[in-house]
Amino acid sequence: MMKHRVFAATLAASAAMIAALPASAQVAGIATVNQMEVITRSKAFTTAETQLDTTYKPVRDQIQARQTKFQTDARPLLTTIDTNKDGQVSEAEEQAASARKDPNYTQLMTLQTQANEEIQKLQMPSILAELFAFEKILQLYDAAQIGVVNARKINVILQPEAIVYAPDAVDISDAMVAELDKTPTVAITPPANWQPQQRTVQFQQQVNELKRRAYQMAAMRAQQQQQQGAAAAPGAAAPAGSVPAARPAATTTRPAKPEPR
Repeated sequence: MMKHRVFAATLAASAAMIAALPASAQVAGIATVNQMEVITRSKAFTTAETQLDTTYKPVRDQIQARQTKFQTDARPLLTTIDTNKDGQVSEAEEQAASARKDPNYTQLMTLQTQANEEIQKLQMPSILAELFAFEKILQLYDAAQIGVVNARKINVILQPEAIVYAPDAVDISDAMVAELDKTPTVAITPPANWQPQQRTVQFQQQVNELKRRAYQMAAMRAQQQQQQGAAAAPGAAAPAGSVPAARPAATTTRPAKPEPR
């Protein structure tokens, strides 16, 4: 669940120009907003993420268990493909096993295909539920944008990255979040045979990418803290500026072939 901004989109402005403009003023009808930032700050998004995590936790536990089973079943087969016994299966070793029709490699591919099919089947209801919630939120965003545009007499909306300099009043992110928060929840149960729009699928991909990056950053911080802790003398104070590692976001992935042990 993402409870705070994914992107910091506040633009720098001089004190003189800020003072010269009312808080709600726009510059020549131009405004900036980051759609992803606004949506991920909204109550509808954070509530939907919480509901999805709670509703589909048993399914995600099943997926994790299935991934673990695949890794356990695959490891002895990988050991036979690891011909140089270096503890890793190289691309060359995998290609060689395929070329000689190694029965262990064939069995490994069968196990992976079966695991992938079962995991995808388990994932589908939660994926559709998330897409349904996202599509509803995107529709709310469209309506919120129209409301803010009309209220503030905006002619052009740009991504913040397109602006080299502008006063803070140009950024309408807070106004958009406030408008979105008038509808704090959305449904997460799609009707039968429902299919998402293409932009909803693209938005889900963007959210997943942000979660992946957040997970990587959390893992890097945790590793740095471990290294700092190992380097510190016994009883020494923690390094200045150290902070607890963030809890990694829960993600579901297709099973990768484990390395032989």
